[in-house]
Amino acid sequence: MSAFLTGQLLVAMPQMDDKRFRHTVLLICSHDENAAMGVIVNQPREDLHLSDLAEQLGIGTPRFNALDPIYNGGPMEQSRGIVIHSSEHMLPDSLTITPEMGMTSNIKILSEIANGYGPSDYLIALGHASWTGGQLERELHDNVWLTMPYEADLVFDQQVNEIWSSCFSRLGIATAHLSPVAGNA
Repeated sequence: MSAFLTGQLLVAMPQMDDKRFRHTVLLICSHDENAAMGVIVNQPREDLHLSDLAEQLGIGTPRFNALDPIYNGGPMEQSRGIVIHSSEHMLPDSLTITPEMGMTSNIKILSEIANGYGPSDYLIALGHASWTGGQLERELHDNVWLTMPYEADLVFDQQVNEIWSSCFSRLGIATAHLSPVAGNA
């Protein structure tokens, strides 16, 4: 098994002290010895929908999906759009995350979603989270995050406000029983 977490979910522990990541779940899109990059999948922006983004980008009024939320993908490059999506609709410059899922930053995919012929499952985000080589590993060692296998229904079908707690439930962990103090044996 690879020591890298590409395609895994990263779940913030209850004691997360960085308010940007409190109760977040991230999809790790790439991870190697030099860096890691992920997108928060449970922070929809209340002030921005696909129709707003389409207007700002000049791709026209969406025929479909106009009220789909745009997510806060993380604190880095918040003007950069990223679409996490099912792999049945990959563009030539899409990145394969897992056999079932890809990531695309090309504006063309937004136009396709707005016109009803994009991927069946997708999440549109602005920004991402990133770590330098070894930084994510240190945070994992310090018990800031839990990891778990990617499950499409958590990302695409679960109520956003339930994703974080659902991750713990699927891992068999009751958050009320977790200690706010972490340690390593």
